[in-house]
Amino acid sequence: MGDKTFKDIEHDGWLERAASYEFITPTTNQAIDPILDSFGDIRDKYLLEVAPGPGHLSGRAASLGARVEAVDFAITMVEHAQSQYPDVRFHEGDAENLDFGNNQFDGVICAFGLLHLAQPDRAIAEAFRVLKPGGRYTYAVWSAPDQGGDFFGFLMGTIQEHGDMDLNLPAAPPFFRFADPEQAASALNQAGFEEHQLATIPIVWRGQRPSDAVEVIYKATVRTRLIVDAQTDSKREAIHAALIAGMEQFRVDDHFEIAFPATMVTATKPLT
Repeated sequence: MGDKTFKDIEHDGWLERAASYEFITPTTNQAIDPILDSFGDIRDKYLLEVAPGPGHLSGRAASLGARVEAVDFAITMVEHAQSQYPDVRFHEGDAENLDFGNNQFDGVICAFGLLHLAQPDRAIAEAFRVLKPGGRYTYAVWSAPDQGGDFFGFLMGTIQEHGDMDLNLPAAPPFFRFADPEQAASALNQAGFEEHQLATIPIVWRGQRPSDAVEVIYKATVRTRLIVDAQTDSKREAIHAALIAGMEQFRVDDHFEIAFPATMVTATKPLT
């Protein structure tokens, strides 16, 4: 691991996952319409998406008539997204230091990106800065297990039961911080936002094989994969086996379904 920071590890991890992340997009894409609905009619609106990944949300917004810019710190993601959605301008950039002037956008979106930032509060402050007065900010994060997030409850519970969590890894921000209503309100207030609203998006993860629960770790996560990769061979094998066996509790006919809700938070930049 050397001297790599959490930000370094996240950046390196997402550089490697531009293609494999599509494994999870049938799940994450369930949040696209609710997020865009939070802005009302987006025709002719100027939107910025921060951390767009493969670009599906930005592409959908453009198809509905919005003018869209998108910024991701992984150049491989930028290239992958641009190849799929040529009507969107994808840029390599830093969510914590956006290369845009003040008061430019009608809306800023961050779908599941805050979870991967070393300084998410700076990213929220940057979203506030680049928004026009009266503009809307909407982010989505995964809901905690006690908020109905059965997928993460199953995944992390299995890792904790069969693995070693006392690992020498870089410190990471709390994973579910921005799904907590009080924490979300505090961060948004600090940035200057008002009129906060919180809603749950009822997403369902679907797998075809029991081993798909293991595949999610390696194809669509960085932080969780880091934890699993740091295990001894025997503990890693135990985690894999327990995940595969545990999938049976989620069987629905010939496939598997696990509740994987997202928490969506919206706020407005004051007019003055």
